Amino acid sequence: MLSSIKGIEPANAITEPPLKIAIVGDPGVGKSWLAATAPKPVLDLDFDGRKSSLAGKEGVYVKSYVDIDSTNPKAIAELEADLNAFDYAKTKGEPIPATFVLDSITYCRKFTESELAKQQTNLGRQLRIGTAKLTIGQGWDVVNGNRSYLEYIINRLASLGNVIAIFHTQDEKDNSKTTYDKQGQKIVSYTGRVTVQPQYLASILSIFNDVWWLDVDYKNTRTVQTGISQEFIGKCSLKGLNPLTEAPDIEAMLAKHRAAIGATSVTK
Repeated sequence: MLSSIKGIEPANAITEPPLKIAIVGDPGVGKSWLAATAPKPVLDLDFDGRKSSLAGKEGVYVKSYVDIDSTNPKAIAELEADLNAFDYAKTKGEPIPATFVLDSITYCRKFTESELAKQQTNLGRQLRIGTAKLTIGQGWDVVNGNRSYLEYIINRLASLGNVIAIFHTQDEKDNSKTTYDKQGQKIVSYTGRVTVQPQYLASILSIFNDVWWLDVDYKNTRTVQTGISQEFIGKCSLKGLNPLTEAPDIEAMLAKHRAAIGATSVTK
């Protein structure tokens, strides 16, 4: 069909595309460990300052990005330099990680906020606490800039290999039902579902093939929800999985998918 148009392929021939996963969960529940079970080698791009949480994981590498001074941020520039290096290595056929993990989006967006305020000074204001100077983003341009730039970073990583983005959770606010009392104080309503923190980043979830919630059940066992429930709206491109209770092991989940479709391919 349309042989003159490059890049078209039949959807039924796509059995195991590169992974593009959003993992959502509370702090400390094990999101980084779940991401580290993806196809190796895994590179964890650590924005949370928690590389020690991956100690002892075979086939996993970590690079931490830090902005000590938010008025003179360097982390995002360093990330882009690293992405350029990976792009160059891939064009030369040199080995690069099979899986890239943004750990986490919740904190990475603070670094992008500082970079936005640095390059467009009208988007931030500076505060002082003791001897420290802090830059705080302000206005909808920062919100929209954060969303757009994070989408750009995710899509750049997806062009290199598997990409997993980690999000922290919060209770989902129902903005359509939020009201104000007589004193003008906001009365927030909630939907009863879990979403990402901050909530304005929830729109980014639409660019992922898979959106999973890592939680702990009543037996204190970690489980992965890949489908839809009353508490969380997930999605999954893999076949043969339990939509509500999968064990936290991506390689095992991929094995189930391959068995379900009768494939032996390996994600690279």
